[in-house]
Amino acid sequence: MSPSENLPRFMILIYEREAPESALAAPPTVLEAHLRLPGRIAETGAQIISGNAMGPPEHAVSIRDNTPSSGSMSGSMLAGYFLVEASDMDHAVWIGRMIPVIDGWVEVRPVLMS
Repeated sequence: MSPSENLPRFMILIYEREAPESALAAPPTVLEAHLRLPGRIAETGAQIISGNAMGPPEHAVSIRDNTPSSGSMSGSMLAGYFLVEASDMDHAVWIGRMIPVIDGWVEVRPVLMS
């Protein structure tokens, strides 16, 4: 299935309290679950448009009031994301529940399309 302009898009953000030094350092069960994820999502009629693990927060730069500062500003970190096409928010939340996390949570947000 190719990306469709007819289906709404959702950003699924993965937050972790702490994350492994690299995506490959995650527990084997989490890695295996992520490898199976595209097929499981496709079975629901949705599609992953893109997705990646994020670098460590110590390499991040936060900009507040136009002033850059090092690192993340919270007790959690953005560990990764998926951009998906799904039929609606309920469908996207269903997909979000499939995403494995180590010690964190997933946030699902609609993407505003022009």
